[in-house]
Amino acid sequence: MAFPVPDHLPKRQTPVDVSSKILYKLDAATRDTLNSSLSSSWLQELDESILNTKQRIHDRIQEDLPLFQQQLQSSKSVQLQYESLSNQLDNINDTISNPKTGLLPVLLQNLTEHSILQKRASDAQAISESLSYILRCRNLYSTVHSLVQEGRLPEAVSEGRQWDQLLQHLPEGLSGTAILADFKSKFAAVLARAEDQLNDAYSRAVQVSPTVIHIRTSVEVRQTSHILDLESIFSSLSPLSLSNSLSTLRRNLQAHFFDHVLRQPFNISIDTSNPHTATLSLTPAPPNNEDVISRIDNVSHIIKFLNTRLFPYLPGDEASNFPRSLGKPITQSILNNLLIPSLPSSFGLLPGFLKLLKRAVTFEETEIQQLIGNDWPEDILKSWSTGVSGHYERRRRTEILELARKEILQPDDPKDTFKAISDGGLETSIPTVVPIQIEDDVQDDAWGFDEPMTANEEKSDKWEANQDVKTPEGEKESGDSWGFDEPSTPNGQEDAGDSWGFDDDIVDDTNLEPEPEPVEEPSTQQEEASSAPEPEVSEPDPADAWGWNDDETPSQEEEAVVDDPWDDPWGDTAMDSHQEEAPKAIPAKATIQPKAATRLEKMASKHKKIHSESNFSAGSPAVHSQPPEPTTITLSPPSPKAPEPQTNGHSRRQNGIKRPPEVVTTIAPKEYYDVPKRAKRIIRMIETVIDESKLFYASNLFPDAKDVTPAPGTILVQSASSILDLFEALYPVTFAEELESPEQAILFSNCCLYMAGAVQRVEDTLYGQNMLKERLTECRNHLQILGDSWFADTIDRERKAIDTTLVEGAQGFMYTGNQDQYDECETAVNQVLKDIKRLAPRLKAILTKSKYYTAIGSIVDAALSRVLHDVLALPDIPEVESHRLSELCRILNSLEVLFSEDPTQPSFVVAYVPNWLKFSYLSELLEASLADITYLFEQGALVDFQVDELVALVRALFADTVLRTNAINKVLAGHPISS
Repeated sequence: MAFPVPDHLPKRQTPVDVSSKILYKLDAATRDTLNSSLSSSWLQELDESILNTKQRIHDRIQEDLPLFQQQLQSSKSVQLQYESLSNQLDNINDTISNPKTGLLPVLLQNLTEHSILQKRASDAQAISESLSYILRCRNLYSTVHSLVQEGRLPEAVSEGRQWDQLLQHLPEGLSGTAILADFKSKFAAVLARAEDQLNDAYSRAVQVSPTVIHIRTSVEVRQTSHILDLESIFSSLSPLSLSNSLSTLRRNLQAHFFDHVLRQPFNISIDTSNPHTATLSLTPAPPNNEDVISRIDNVSHIIKFLNTRLFPYLPGDEASNFPRSLGKPITQSILNNLLIPSLPSSFGLLPGFLKLLKRAVTFEETEIQQLIGNDWPEDILKSWSTGVSGHYERRRRTEILELARKEILQPDDPKDTFKAISDGGLETSIPTVVPIQIEDDVQDDAWGFDEPMTANEEKSDKWEANQDVKTPEGEKESGDSWGFDEPSTPNGQEDAGDSWGFDDDIVDDTNLEPEPEPVEEPSTQQEEASSAPEPEVSEPDPADAWGWNDDETPSQEEEAVVDDPWDDPWGDTAMDSHQEEAPKAIPAKATIQPKAATRLEKMASKHKKIHSESNFSAGSPAVHSQPPEPTTITLSPPSPKAPEPQTNGHSRRQNGIKRPPEVVTTIAPKEYYDVPKRAKRIIRMIETVIDESKLFYASNLFPDAKDVTPAPGTILVQSASSILDLFEALYPVTFAEELESPEQAILFSNCCLYMAGAVQRVEDTLYGQNMLKERLTECRNHLQILGDSWFADTIDRERKAIDTTLVEGAQGFMYTGNQDQYDECETAVNQVLKDIKRLAPRLKAILTKSKYYTAIGSIVDAALSRVLHDVLALPDIPEVESHRLSELCRILNSLEVLFSEDPTQPSFVVAYVPNWLKFSYLSELLEASLADITYLFEQGALVDFQVDELVALVRALFADTVLRTNAINKVLAGHPISS
């Protein structure tokens, strides 16, 4: 069944011809419509269509019959011509392609025969050429082999070079053949043998051992009787073997001779007794009496020996290239192995080194130029010599810093300390004299403010107090031998390092005895002061600027400064043991301490008021309080003709100011503190560096270098500040574990502060060195900050430890009515008491008196602040707990003994512990009645307490009654205003 065509598709067009129509009808017929009659109709249509077609053809021919007849005749003629051409083509094909007589088969046969003949001829010619080439190879091999056997190596090498030429013209027929491979292997073997014999002859002709150079001009070839000269050996070596041999020779000469003779002393001997042999030998020489310049002479002898015995025999370009290749290594070796290691470590050795340098430059200008030629582009030694001043300073600076590093990293010895003097300002050893004006009505002109100070007065004031304390005889610091070559002074005095006066800070505890208090009346003192002669003012010595004259014996007035009874250091002195009596000074702001009794009435409130005016901060880690009061001397006006009296070895003038008729001169008390001797040694290094740089600049060794930048001594003097930088950077890191101890941390703080003051003294002696002053000032500021911060951090760490003990042990002082809880609180408070009392003597032995009281006062204040905070924060305090809390507070009252130097005098704890009075009142308020608290408040005794603190305390202690309400209302009204 046919596939039905969809209606939307275009229909097929109706066919025009009969056949198509009949086929279309066949396609459209179905089983039902197809029958015999339909088929007959289709046949009839076909017959009719055929007849019609024939009729149309006949009619068409008849319409133009002449033209048809003409075309028919033309067609028959074309057919006859085609048959004729076909016959002729068959004849030609037979003539060309006939297997027997055809042209093409005969030609192909002839060409094949000619090709065979040509191939036979080519084979014959190739065989002839190959045989001729093989014959030449055989003859050449026989020649080379015989020459090698006879030992005529140069001729053998020359003939062997023809083998390379033969290989370049190799016939194509021999390529890859076995005979050619055999010839190659034989030629390689014989030429390798010749090369080996040449290398053996070279190794016996030129022998370089660690101590001997042996050169033969002629050598006999092994296993032959033929003798080769050195020139033919060099010329016969292959380029690769010659290059390797000369590289090995250059390396051995550089290592065994040039470098060796520049590092160690040697004697050179040359043996030329045999005309064909020359030997240069090295013999170690004793270094005791060696002249280092002789090492350069030894190099010169070696070069002359090689220039005479070896270089003339080198072939071609190597005769100039090889000596030229030695020039730069030799000059570099002189620089690296002789000049740089010979740089002196002290100023006194520089003249000898400069002679050596001059000889080296001369050697470069003569021997090296002669060896290399006039086109030598580099003057290595001459260029280096122009900056020898800087080279020496950098070398010296490296050595100085290395010595400083070793000193800084040396393990600490707690006993290796000395007593330094503090005047209350910077940690220095210079006491101060402070004039205080009493008469306020004196005009400014009377003081002479407009009068300029002379240079003599400035220098005198600056250096008068440098020798306050003398170092005990026989004591000498180990830092004197730290590596600087210091000239000794005559008469067995100390070296230049002592001239700075830093040794004067050492105080022997056994020599410090308190001087008995003078019993003279003020009038007697005034008379003696008025009769004292005025010192003569002399011209300043330039050496004083560097402290070179400080080794002189101090005057009696300077020695008398040591006799101050308060100068006793904080060690095991008579003052601490109370074995000797000495006058005691009451510390500044010291008041009569109110005792912890019921009813601290008006006297207590008065002292409390004074204390409150001192403006202490309860939470500050460090209390800046006044040190013990200085000794005061009142001077009466001198007579017109009498000279001005002197105080402590100082002139009556102070910075060019005339004194009024009556002046009270206050001498700040000297205090002693422990400083590691390491600090003194480091400062001594700095002093020596500055002295050495000054001498280096003043010398005339480098006259041409003074006009260049930087000037001689500039690099060297920078080591002074670098030493301090090294100390600041290395010490805290290296000894971090040791600095966890409070003693070591405080000692490090003292060391920094002492060095800051010492650096200030060094700065005062510098004139015109602004850059160094700026660097030292920067280092001094860093040291001051470092010392202060370590002191503050150490005290703060101890404060935190005390606070932690109370926080963890007392647990806020809550529920002390429970016996177990009370025991824990009591244990914590006792532990704090023990810790503070255990720490106090450790700090006392290290710190100055004022800093000790400040430090221990801050630590005590931390404990009191924690107790005050916790107790005042309690919401309810029953009667039992109030009594027990009062008992706990009284435990810490025993810390008052730490702030008393004389049992017969009241303590000065209030000056250093801001919360002491507040804490003392707290222990009393816990057991006081409401009336007592109200009375104390009205009298102004409780000004340390905040209003909300008092209100909370009253509410916690007492029940809610009308009296408590009235008392709270009075407190809320504010503290009474004192009249």
